[in-house]
Amino acid sequence: MMNKFFIKYFYITASVLILFIHILGYIATLYLSSYSMILIWLLSGFIDIIFILKLGKMTCFFHKSMYVDTLTQLNNRDFFYANISNSMEKLQKKQSDISLLIIDLDNFKNINDTYGHIAGDEILKQFSNILKSNIRTADIATRWGGDEFIITLNGVNKKDALNIAHRIRNDIYSHDFFYNNILFRITVSIGITSIRNKIDINAFVDLADKALYKAKASKNSVVFLDACIDL
Repeated sequence: MMNKFFIKYFYITASVLILFIHILGYIATLYLSSYSMILIWLLSGFIDIIFILKLGKMTCFFHKSMYVDTLTQLNNRDFFYANISNSMEKLQKKQSDISLLIIDLDNFKNINDTYGHIAGDEILKQFSNILKSNIRTADIATRWGGDEFIITLNGVNKKDALNIAHRIRNDIYSHDFFYNNILFRITVSIGITSIRNKIDINAFVDLADKALYKAKASKNSVVFLDACIDL
């Protein structure tokens, strides 16, 4: 409740407090001793630090609410588009690669229908942790929606992207997923594409999605589509 009040009225309370401190400082120079003035400015400095720390927490909160999926703690779709736009611009400045993996959990709907959405949510959280353990800090793991995820691999070519995809697929296949002491076996289908030149972002995603569609035809598989051939 206090946090909501602080967020709503922060700009007002901060302005009033700063004005009050300035007035108090001016009065202090006229009437108070040097020792009292030092105490007042120390107090005002302490108050400033509290507000700065609070402002930092608010900034982190707003960033998470804008760009982080609350369930999986992965990035969300808005962050993906902001990041991939920057990555596309970098392609024009230096010769490099961007690879895109779209990952879908096979038959995930059966888990939700049989055991409930809470069980499904727990599986998604465990699944997300496996994704995090298989990528670099420079890579971007995104919850695209439902049980579909995207990994952006900056500076990664086709060969390395395929290796990463197969590693993820194998780790998921061999992992024991649990909810309420119930063991779940999960498989994933992965679609991949790679580029070396800037293209339309939606076309890039669409090509990886087409690769995913082909992978899901057999399930627990990885399919690559070449942007130079299949676009």
